Amino acid sequence: MNYKIKTLKDDKKLKSCHWQIVQVIWSPAMLHLSTGTGHWPKLEEYFPEYQVFLISGDGEVIGFANTIPFSWNNDLNDLPDRGWDLLIAKGITDFENKLRPDCLGGLQIGVNKKYQGQGISKILVNCAKNQFKNHKFKYFIIPIRPVLKYKYPLIPMEKYCKWQENDKPFDPWIRTHLHSGAEIIKLCNKSMELTGSISEWEKHSGLKIIESGEYIVDGLLKPVTMDIERDRGLYYDENIWICYK
Repeated sequence: MNYKIKTLKDDKKLKSCHWQIVQVIWSPAMLHLSTGTGHWPKLEEYFPEYQVFLISGDGEVIGFANTIPFSWNNDLNDLPDRGWDLLIAKGITDFENKLRPDCLGGLQIGVNKKYQGQGISKILVNCAKNQFKNHKFKYFIIPIRPVLKYKYPLIPMEKYCKWQENDKPFDPWIRTHLHSGAEIIKLCNKSMELTGSISEWEKHSGLKIIESGEYIVDGLLKPVTMDIERDRGLYYDENIWICYK
């Protein structure tokens, strides 16, 4: 496949292309109820060179990798339960406080539906790894979201991440990263917080929520806790901390 690599620094128009693809590949609840997505405009403003896009010969966006530099002086085993939310908030705060980053954090890899199943995610992983190496960061740390976990929302992540098939990790995304040289550090059970009123959850899940309890929402990795009395639905996306050294 013929493609070229561009960053958001090269072409600001890629922001709209990014959003168009994101709306298709992610659950509406993740796009509209995440407490961390409000940081995204600053990510694009502060770190445009770390937002990498693969562009086809006719100018179409094939996929993208979103990363953010940040500082981490503690042991990797001290990485917290917060994952995605931590990375984007800390990277932005570090930048605003003029704190020199020594690590690269991985926020997202997305592939245009038209190009899925063609090995594009592996190319994007390598693009992000090249940034990590070129900037001589100490670690490339990612809270990965196993790609098939949404099909098994009732299976705890600690069990799912150990599933094997033909002596290989069952989940393709876990398998891709391990084959690319990453190592698993630990789980991050509260990687991304999604919260909203019951009406907001109904709007973005397509469900009618009649009573309090646990609800399965398409695209999410485990049930959402709905509380009618408090008019609140709360969900934490469970991820897995991995690291490239």
